[in-house]
Amino acid sequence: MNAGLSTGQPRRLLIATNHLQHLAGSEVVALETAQHFAARGCDITVFANWAAAPMAELVAAATGTPVITDPNRIRPFSYDMAYVQHQVLGLFDYRPGDDERPATRIVAGRLSRRSYLESGGWLHDRILVDHVLANSALTAEHLARVGYDAPTTVFHNAAPDDFFRPFTEKPAIPHRILVVSNHLDPALADAMMRLRPDITVDHVGEAGGRVTLVTPAMIAGADLVISIGKTVPYALASHVPVYVYDHFGGPGYLDADNVDAAARYNFSGRCCERRLSGAQIAAEIVGSYAKGVAFAREPRQAWLERFRQPPYLDRLFDPPLASNAEKRRRLIKTAFIAQERMLAWHVRKSHVQCETLARQVAALEQRLQAMEPERPAA
Repeated sequence: MNAGLSTGQPRRLLIATNHLQHLAGSEVVALETAQHFAARGCDITVFANWAAAPMAELVAAATGTPVITDPNRIRPFSYDMAYVQHQVLGLFDYRPGDDERPATRIVAGRLSRRSYLESGGWLHDRILVDHVLANSALTAEHLARVGYDAPTTVFHNAAPDDFFRPFTEKPAIPHRILVVSNHLDPALADAMMRLRPDITVDHVGEAGGRVTLVTPAMIAGADLVISIGKTVPYALASHVPVYVYDHFGGPGYLDADNVDAAARYNFSGRCCERRLSGAQIAAEIVGSYAKGVAFAREPRQAWLERFRQPPYLDRLFDPPLASNAEKRRRLIKTAFIAQERMLAWHVRKSHVQCETLARQVAALEQRLQAMEPERPAA
């Protein structure tokens, strides 16, 4: 138990990120983090620069409180632990307060080496962060190249415990395929159409499919999962064959020869720059299904443990590397902190303006559609 907490008092946790709206990527990571610590009895506050349904509602249900969108209400040093994504640390109040903890364990999730918001390297990170969770080996290597010296662990976009299930026998060809994609490569869409006359293909995602969270039951109920990124560890943990392909291409069925390279690139499909036509994808899905099943059947339990989420998140319970007084002293004495705070507020303002404009455009489009006269029946 951290100093400053009475026996039996729940630990206070801050989860801070840039946006909570869509059922995708960093937002799912934030939700699963909230669910993990809520199950452990923590008192959780969630901040996002932009929060909207459906994800903001799911996070609020997990924590019991609405998402906070006003940075002025967030004082990180009043929490025992903080998990942060994106460049939001520069928005908050670090002045002394009566409810301040002697030390706050701050862990940063870094989910990309390409995205400005997710790539890390800001001064606030270097001063405040005790540990970094990188989603892939490439992200960790990027952080090292930019001089990031905080302890870093690759967490492999790991899956909650509920996804871990033993292998169950599969048919000779897949009868039920689950496609999870918010992008949906045109060739993959063509392959889905080719497969659908004989195979049930369920598409989950914003590119024309059902928009819903991917659940352990959905993964376990599929004979094959087609996806990239965060969904792939779900399938691996469930011992379900997985075909890695989307708008970056991909290696197709994972096997012992390609899985390490695919994992290094966070199962994004970028590992091999391999692109196929819709006809080729459909033929490979059916013709090479046995290869995917054989890989899914292998126990590899020790290897699969790298994709188990709880041990990574529980790093937040480790002791902080410095007291809050020392972290504050570093903030005060470090040049350009004031400028970086201005930049953080500029990023926030720009994102909120873009989201607000997108909503206004969507509302206007709906009004225009409602005003269109109905066409007479032919």
